[in-house]
Amino acid sequence: MDGFQLPRWFRTANRLAARLLRWGVPMGGRRSPLALLTVKGRKTGLDRTTPVALERHDDGWLLVAVYGVCDWSRNLEAAGTATITRRGRAEEMTARRLVPAEAAPILRDVMGRAPRMVRNMTAPYFSSGSTSSLEDWAAEAVRHPVFVLTS
Repeated sequence: MDGFQLPRWFRTANRLAARLLRWGVPMGGRRSPLALLTVKGRKTGLDRTTPVALERHDDGWLLVAVYGVCDWSRNLEAAGTATITRRGRAEEMTARRLVPAEAAPILRDVMGRAPRMVRNMTAPYFSSGSTSSLEDWAAEAVRHPVFVLTS
């Protein structure tokens, strides 16, 4: 299942969210705030910015590509560093993609704790559910990269 297709309205929603986040408007919850991810393009070398949902983690932040492998996830894996901007403050971060065995329990837990609206929006992009095995979630982690971002 490669080449996930997002709905057309998603681009408009991302532009609006990015504008609000640039203005320093807090979005998302305490545990999973929205932030701007800025990473160098792997082909152009130009900075690319997109809104993302972060998840608190022991070492910093988790970043999950819930809609599958996409440009920002490919760029982040290639660059290994990014800038996260939250509430108008930018912070340089180091990114490490988790191997599927590491990512599986995290991905299962993050998706299990997600608000119902988020689960409903992302369900078509996942083959695994709450009762799926860790092996199934490890397969999902190949299609849905999980990164740990640290300062």
